[in-house]
Parts: sequence; structure tokens; C-alpha cells
Amino acid sequence: MTLRRTSVVMGLVALLVSCASEQPAPPPPNAVSVYASHETDPVNSSGDAADDPAIWVHASRPELSRVIGTDKDFGVEVYDLAGKRLQVIAAGLTNNIDLRYLSAHPRWSALAAASNRSNNTISLFLVDHNGELTWLVDSEISTGLTEPYGLCMFRNDYGLQVFVNDTDGRYQQWGLTLNTSAAVPVVAAELLREFAVSSQPEGCVADDSNERLFLGVEAEGVRTVAANHQQPADLTNIAEIDGSILVADVEGMSLYLDGDVGFLVVSSQGNYSYAVYDRLPPHGYRGSFVVSGLADGSLDGSGETDGLDVTSVNLGGDFSSGMLVVQDGINTLPAAPQNFKYIPWQRVATALGL
Repeated sequence: MTLRRTSVVMGLVALLVSCASEQPAPPPPNAVSVYASHETDPVNSSGDAADDPAIWVHASRPELSRVIGTDKDFGVEVYDLAGKRLQVIAAGLTNNIDLRYLSAHPRWSALAAASNRSNNTISLFLVDHNGELTWLVDSEISTGLTEPYGLCMFRNDYGLQVFVNDTDGRYQQWGLTLNTSAAVPVVAAELLREFAVSSQPEGCVADDSNERLFLGVEAEGVRTVAANHQQPADLTNIAEIDGSILVADVEGMSLYLDGDVGFLVVSSQGNYSYAVYDRLPPHGYRGSFVVSGLADGSLDGSGETDGLDVTSVNLGGDFSSGMLVVQDGINTLPAAPQNFKYIPWQRVATALGL
């Protein structure tokens, strides 16, 4: 057994010992081990609370970038690159969050959206140029869904859009029009398209350049569909639940962009691992990894991951080739509410030979 494989097994054993009630499947035989550099402060709520992160990149000083995370029993939290909590917004039962940048606005850098089960809405937040969020309380989008769950944003020539799904399989695609000229900025929303998958979905990510939506059907696998609302919503299978590479549930997913190419990262929640696929068709499988704890016990790994996000932007220091952020469903060192782990992308790329 190689040293790298030994690290994978030891990391999994540590997770099992720390949470005896969990019985994950073993990681894929080819899985490699990587280590986080930082972790965030635990979310304010106990139990299964942390869920999904979104990375916001500072336009001129990337070392001042932020991670926005959901506490699905409370709202939204914002962290710096050392993991320190900087802001908390009591927005309600937020689940998934994503953002898209705005062009040359003097005050606002980005618009973020989150699924919110308090009133079955989509909540919207403006992000200023320092990474501070403002909740647009008067711009909640009433979805009519039973339980808004997964969410991701998209932009093409039509403009800013947001996808949201329900636990019953329904998907909605909304067009967003932001008006910042008013004293209080507002967003108008138009329902553009609806479609459905065969069972419960959650994680999704949109490839803006290629107008492609990647989505997870939790107990089935990873699918793609045209992100352009004027195209048919025909699903294409790119990865199935197989009990090894992907073990239910398929959860968070994000894209590492490398020019016209890059990689899709998917959380295989049932075996505490992460699968990597080519961004472009035929979306070849490139390998799997686990996030293990440090040998000195100063930082634990991650397990039972819900949401994740990744950026290829040079954020400086350990994150010069980008950063992967994963929700840790089992935070053990010290035992505390759930949080988010920061992994330098270069460790993933080196371990998998990407």
C-alpha cells in the first residue's frame, strides 16, 4: 500500500472514529489524499447547519477575497481567507448560495442569490467592493416551490439568471434585472423556464461560456442540460452513482476554470470523497480525492460534504493556483458546529496529475 493510499485510509478511519453514527462507504481505490490549509470559524447554529459556500474575489487585492457560506438554520456568514468570520446576516433558512459579478458599478461588485426555505423564496444580496453583503429584503423572489433547495447562478447574453430546484425534482430558471438607481436597490425577476428531474436534486453549477448547466440528482448521478432557457431541457448523463466513484448523495459541485478548459468537482457525500471530471464533453473522469486531517492534529479533514466552491484565481500564498472550499459536515478538531475547509487547488492538481 502506498503512503498516499495509507493517508486516505487513515483519514477515513479518523472520521469514522470521530462520528460513530456515520457509516460511509470506502473511498474509490484510486483516491488520493489532500490537506486543507485553513478552516473557517464554526457556523453559529449547531447540528446539520453549514451547507454551501461561494467564493467572492476582490478585484484588485485578491488576498482580501471572501468566502460566503450558508447556515441553513440562520442565514449567511462571510469569512476572510484565514477563516475568520466577518459578517453574519440573519436571512433565514438559506441552503445554497452563488454569485455573479457586476460590470463597473461604482458601489456594487456582485449579486449573490440563496435559496431560502423560510418563505420558499430566493434571497438576493448585493456585494460591495470590500466584500460586505447587503440583503435586498424587498426583492425576495417567491418561487411557489414546496422546499427551495439547490441553487446556482448563470449569465449569458440574456442577462443574469438563477436556477433553483425543489426536493420533488422541479427546477426553475429566473431572469434577474437589477435596478441600482433607486434609493434602495431592487431586483425584478421573471420566470423563464421550468423543467424537472426524476428524483431529488440539489447541487448545480452553470458554465456561462458554454451555456451548460451541470446538476446533481442525489441518488442517481450527474447530468447536464442546456442553460439557455430558449433551448430544450434535454438531460444528458455524464456520471452515474456506482457505489465507488459516486456514492449517494451527489451533492455540491463547482467548476475550476482554466481558459477554455478546466474541471468539474463533485462531492460524493456517501463516501466522503470528491470526484473530478473534465469541464468539456465527453466529461472524462480524472480521479478522486479525500480531504484528510493534518498528522499533528492541528486541523481535521472534511466529511459528509454538502456544498463546495472552487476558483482558479491567484489569491496569493497557499492559494496561488486557486482555492477549493468544502463544507465539513463532521468538524472534530475541536469538536464544534460545522464549518468550511480551504484547500489549495495546487494540492489537488498535483495529487491527481491534472
